[in-house]
Amino acid sequence: MYKDLIKLNLDHLIKIRLHIGHKFNDLNNKINPYIYGTRHNINIYDINLLWTSFRYLYQSFSLLFSQRNSFFIVGTNKNLPMETLLLKFTQEYPFVIKNFNSKDDLCVNSGFYISGYVDKKWIGGLFSNWKIFYEFIGYLQHYSVIDKIEHKFQKYFYFIQGIINLKKNPIPDFIIMLDQDLEALHEIKNLQIPMIGLIDTNMNPNDYIYKFFSNNDSVETIEFLFEFLKEAAKEGRLKEQEQFFIYLLQQIKSKINT
Repeated sequence: MYKDLIKLNLDHLIKIRLHIGHKFNDLNNKINPYIYGTRHNINIYDINLLWTSFRYLYQSFSLLFSQRNSFFIVGTNKNLPMETLLLKFTQEYPFVIKNFNSKDDLCVNSGFYISGYVDKKWIGGLFSNWKIFYEFIGYLQHYSVIDKIEHKFQKYFYFIQGIINLKKNPIPDFIIMLDQDLEALHEIKNLQIPMIGLIDTNMNPNDYIYKFFSNNDSVETIEFLFEFLKEAAKEGRLKEQEQFFIYLLQQIKSKINT
């Protein structure tokens, strides 16, 4: 759908409404350098700046993805079908940790692995109090099997589908924030986990190490970001393989010369 992302054209970005922000009164002043103007009281991103920043991000991400890292996605926008979008993404993404028990799981191959996601509601203490939280998940899983789980706890299954495989070491290297979930943002900032943000015009960009400026209330934008990540991950793997072959050639040459 978005092949060869590094050669994106401006018409395509406009077509998926990447440049449309929030109402003028909701503008965060730190976003001003990226604003082109307003239309019908709606802030409009400068599409040329977005296009330039996406090309830079693509190269940066592909380098980042060539390392051994993990990331977790927070997407709790109630106005979008996040459950469907995230489930589809995790099924198609090339590097998924099926059972993330420890950091050793990342050492087999390089890649930017997705360890889990939250798609409905942030659960306080997910990372800051993870030992107790995952003991509770174990309790839910055990008693659900024998059909004796208390009714008041059944609702939690609705919220933990994206994190049910996290066990001993759930804290990722990066968090991808698809919207401004203030409760999640507060906990993640306290833990000093680096964040990659899908940043709309009402958000503070200084909270994020990598900034993906765009409309975060559009299904097309979320799909674009997910395809962006998939393609950058694939290119990162190719770069890692190229580096490996270059290393082999250097070793062969050194053996021949000696």
